[in-house]
Amino acid sequence: MSKILVVDDDDLIRGMVSTILKKLGYEVVEAVNGTQGVEKAKTENPDLVITDILMPDKEGIETIIELRSINKDIKIIAMSGGGGTKNMSFLDMAKNVGANEIMMKPFKPNDIEDKIKALIG
Repeated sequence: MSKILVVDDDDLIRGMVSTILKKLGYEVVEAVNGTQGVEKAKTENPDLVITDILMPDKEGIETIIELRSINKDIKIIAMSGGGGTKNMSFLDMAKNVGANEIMMKPFKPNDIEDKIKALIG
């Protein structure tokens, strides 16, 4: 069973994504920010990380860069609603620093399932 780490400061989004993933049969680990996400990536060794971009403490771009330095082969999906400005350039930046896939919030469960299957089967 593949293990997926979900990193998002929004309890509702993190919970929704985790619920979808558990229904699909994945083992899920959660983190509330990038700092916790990087620590859990070190201890839990997930197959895939799904991270929000706009978070307090350590935002997603920095998180992706750190994840890549720890494990260059880990699969990463970056997601963002663009914050208050709905600025989606953050997703382009995420792709540039190492995210394998990007997703705009809100998304449908099928969208996340398709991206995960494409990355880890």
